[in-house]
Amino acid sequence: MNALRYLPFALRALRKRGPPLHLTLFVTGRCNLRCRHCFHFKEVAAGVAGPSAEEVERLAASCARLGPLLWVSFGGGEPFLRRDLAALARSFGSRGLRHLAIPTNGLVEERQHDAVAQILRENPELYLSVALSFDGPPAIHDAIRQIAGGHARSMASFRALKAQREALPPDQRSRLGIGLLVTLTSENQHVLAAHLEELVRELAPDNVTLNLARGTALDEKLLHVDLDRYRELVAVKRRLVDSGALPYFDFPLARLAVARDRAMYEHVERVARGDRSSHLPCTAGSLSAVIFESGSLQPCEILGRELGNLNDVDWDIERLWNSAAADALREEIERTRCACTWECAQADNVLFNAKSWGALTRAAVGGAT
Repeated sequence: MNALRYLPFALRALRKRGPPLHLTLFVTGRCNLRCRHCFHFKEVAAGVAGPSAEEVERLAASCARLGPLLWVSFGGGEPFLRRDLAALARSFGSRGLRHLAIPTNGLVEERQHDAVAQILRENPELYLSVALSFDGPPAIHDAIRQIAGGHARSMASFRALKAQREALPPDQRSRLGIGLLVTLTSENQHVLAAHLEELVRELAPDNVTLNLARGTALDEKLLHVDLDRYRELVAVKRRLVDSGALPYFDFPLARLAVARDRAMYEHVERVARGDRSSHLPCTAGSLSAVIFESGSLQPCEILGRELGNLNDVDWDIERLWNSAAADALREEIERTRCACTWECAQADNVLFNAKSWGALTRAAVGGAT
């Protein structure tokens, strides 16, 4: 993969108006778990169907007309429950998508194996990252996710995914990142930092994504997190990266992404503590958007406001993206200095803020220490 493919996206940081670069697409509300910290629990309980493959194809085509996408994340529910997941990936991959991220609980093993193989085979320019979720040692993980033996199955699924990667042709092997995703809640905060070190030692992932429980939840008690524990978790990840135990995904400009993540975690903690002294203008609705199973196009997962519904425009995002209603919502986000702890938005806010570039570049060149 060539780093030059990323240069056109840098200019987008200098323009308020332009195409989205980052989409989160909820491909299904169906899930084989009922995680107590899940913010999407109503859709999961209802088993809301996601968009059809034909609708996603029209969406991807309209995104391509606006401009190339840098990053797409498939949300859910459990994405690998969709038998046509590889076809959804191909809709974007065939149109120049650089990165596809798929979070999973790792409990749909056979479909996961088949979909990963097909996605890599059919999209030779695409970097695929798959992240398996862990929420603490076995007893705590299984209690939060309400499944006996879930932790052990996810561990086995992770190892199987790494074995699958080793058996791939070199080109495909280099385009598959395998990571972990951990979410800090009130129920696991006393053990998650230590368990993260255990997981990295035992599984040797490429990266770990840290989430802070947010929004609403099936069990709202899990949202009351001690932010000192969050700082501890972030410090553990930093130490693992600095020691070389956690290498990060192997794609061009990865060191820049490491530096971005560090600045993002610091900003998330500031916002969570109510410190608005160092505001990062939010790019949600301008550089990124979230598409829910119903077709609702929203700036982010938190605000709860629509730019419109894609079902009303035959899944042509361009018609909503360039609408007066979308412009009005972007102006409101800017005027109100909207801020939240959603990591995906905050990562974009750091990376696409030109004022951050000097510090990010210095950190990346110097090893992001």
